[in-house]
Amino acid sequence: MQYEATVPTIADRVAQTVVAMYLEPLVEPGFHQDSYGYRPGRSAHQAVGVCRQRCWKYDWLIDLDVQKFFDTVSWDLVVRAVEAVCDCRWVLLYVKRWLAAPLKHPDGAIVERDKGTPQGSAVSPVLANLFMHYAFDSWMARNFPGCPFETSCVNP
Repeated sequence: MQYEATVPTIADRVAQTVVAMYLEPLVEPGFHQDSYGYRPGRSAHQAVGVCRQRCWKYDWLIDLDVQKFFDTVSWDLVVRAVEAVCDCRWVLLYVKRWLAAPLKHPDGAIVERDKGTPQGSAVSPVLANLFMHYAFDSWMARNFPGCPFETSCVNP
């Protein structure tokens, strides 16, 4: 099932922005240099440019797409990633609440969710990057240190 983007209240938007602004300086310095998605001063176009340059040096390329990432990412793993960089109870409380918030469809039906992040929220990009940092970027750097890669996201 694909979830629709929710429209958060103004208070939720403000709180999500505060959490994103709090987390970003904690996590940005540790992110991989070739991670481009949803990062300040970086873009998918830059990732494509780096990939294009590297294509002249290597005989192969693998293109991966994490399909429906924002709809299916595990809450437990997102929370563990946040806990790895932040021990502020208020941040963890808000993140857990936003992840577990039910979805209201245009017809009024309420759908309880058990995975995924709120699409279009101010905090989703930093949560996605934090998850991908541990799930892919750090894993690649640790297990395949000589294998260059670029990661990027398209808007959900």
